Amino acid sequence: MLKKILIADDESLIRDFFSSFFKSTPEYSNFRIDTAVNGEEAIAKIKNNQYDLIFTDLKMPIKTGLDVLKFVANHCPETDTVLLTAFGGPESAAQAMAFGAYEYITKPVSVEELDMIVKHIFERQELIIENKNLQKKIRDNTNYSKIIGKSKGLTDIMDLVKMVAPTNSTVLITGESGTGKELIAEAIHELSPRNKNNFIKINCAAIPETLIESELFGFEKGAFTGAIKTTRGKFELADKGSILLDEISEMNLDLQAKLLRVIQEREIIKIGNELPIKIDTRIIATSNRDLADEVKKGNFREDLFFRLSIVPICLPPLRDRLDDIPYLVEHLLKKVCFELGIPQKAISSEALEFLLSYTWPGNIRELQNTIERACITTQKSVLQADSFSFISGVYNKSSQKNDNIQPTVMSIQNITEDSLDWVKIDRRSFADIEKEIIFKTLQKTNDSKNETAEILGITTRTLRNKIITYEQDSR
Repeated sequence: MLKKILIADDESLIRDFFSSFFKSTPEYSNFRIDTAVNGEEAIAKIKNNQYDLIFTDLKMPIKTGLDVLKFVANHCPETDTVLLTAFGGPESAAQAMAFGAYEYITKPVSVEELDMIVKHIFERQELIIENKNLQKKIRDNTNYSKIIGKSKGLTDIMDLVKMVAPTNSTVLITGESGTGKELIAEAIHELSPRNKNNFIKINCAAIPETLIESELFGFEKGAFTGAIKTTRGKFELADKGSILLDEISEMNLDLQAKLLRVIQEREIIKIGNELPIKIDTRIIATSNRDLADEVKKGNFREDLFFRLSIVPICLPPLRDRLDDIPYLVEHLLKKVCFELGIPQKAISSEALEFLLSYTWPGNIRELQNTIERACITTQKSVLQADSFSFISGVYNKSSQKNDNIQPTVMSIQNITEDSLDWVKIDRRSFADIEKEIIFKTLQKTNDSKNETAEILGITTRTLRNKIITYEQDSR
């Protein structure tokens, strides 16, 4: 890994000695070495560069070594510094440590002492990085925080993600729009050994066919009109990392053939160049279509489908993982209120029941938009069922089985004599009217709780809870 080192000293002999040491030592010979003749020049260079190690003399014109140490401590505290001084002893050590220096060296500096300090500092830096990565992996392996839910379907998927992440296998993630395919792809990258390198995302549906090849593979200067400079493609940028090909089913057949070659040969060819470039990029693809069906229709190459789907992951729609909705709602309420800059809101049990009754054709994305709209339009601190009155309808279980059946809602809060002339509402409380509507509807449906709940636009669970309450009140 390339290291960057700055040497700040007003004596040219010291600067030359340090530069010569690093250039002549094989393990340091590829390091980038910068020099500064005083503290002011050193600070200017630190502002424009990120150094791994800085050596600075204590006494320099214009600005001193202590000024340099103060600037580093305030602006780049992770950079290690070593103070150079002609006067050793406890006072110099105290000065160096007080301003954040990792070590100090008394002039004249010996090669052996310098080598020992440099080795020690870089070994320490590597240990710090490894420790951070280990802690991150432990957190991620325990729970990838962006994926919310505890349903069995989601748990099984995350178990598969943890198994495939450490490998180099291609992964195909399918599912309806809004189910979180991109988050699963991100989790695979973050839980893999490639997480130190780039995770490049490209939406195949959002880029015109005429541009997507150059986006993926890059191009040479002059390869086509407008190619004013050689440009690296997404695959090259994702080398040693991962690339997400979102909605890959939108890719045309010619480009599919080129992508197949990339997978097989592990190399790309830039537009305007005949020489292949070797790459080490993991491919993760997503699609909201059934690619096996697209293969049958002739829209997708069968050989590419098989190469992509070495490890297929199919995300269930939100309507098939209703157990996750309470966790998602809790998470989204915190997220939305924070982003909107409004006080934290809660949700009532009736409102949650209402959300559980809906089939969410837009999946998690639709749920997030719904929560955001309810938070904006509801002034109260607790979201009630009527906070979601803008939802067009509640899909009952029977309508989920037939796409042609349109959702119907008959909210008990809106029932009047005009809609049900068998209920008298004059001079009566809302609770009494609601109770009579429920029991008379039960009579008309021969005590069918499912049919009654469907007519009234409430869930069967809500209906049962209300009946239990009525029975308790009558005792």
